[in-house]
Amino acid sequence: MKIYCVGGAVRDELLGLPVRDRDWVVVGGTPEAMQALGYRPVGKDFPVFLHPQTHEEYALARTERKTAPGYRGFEVHFAPGSAWRTTCAGATSPSTPWRAMRMAG
Repeated sequence: MKIYCVGGAVRDELLGLPVRDRDWVVVGGTPEAMQALGYRPVGKDFPVFLHPQTHEEYALARTERKTAPGYRGFEVHFAPGSAWRTTCAGATSPSTPWRAMRMAG
């Protein structure tokens, strides 16, 4: 498994702003592996877990496809083999800095 910090925390860090919360994406993980490590499942529509100590959100890498109007019209696919490039398509594009990411470590 590889874990990456994503979203607003990376943006804020790059801008020199205080980081208020961190979100993480897990590539190569499974719900079973996350639970075995002590993470608590909390996601209804796709696998999101809370870290056993920090309670930060860790989401398994996934792809989404729009299937209907609104916020609920999505088809979600996740698997340990989900491609990082597919999962974070556009994440490093200068036109979408809010989707920034960095590798944990």
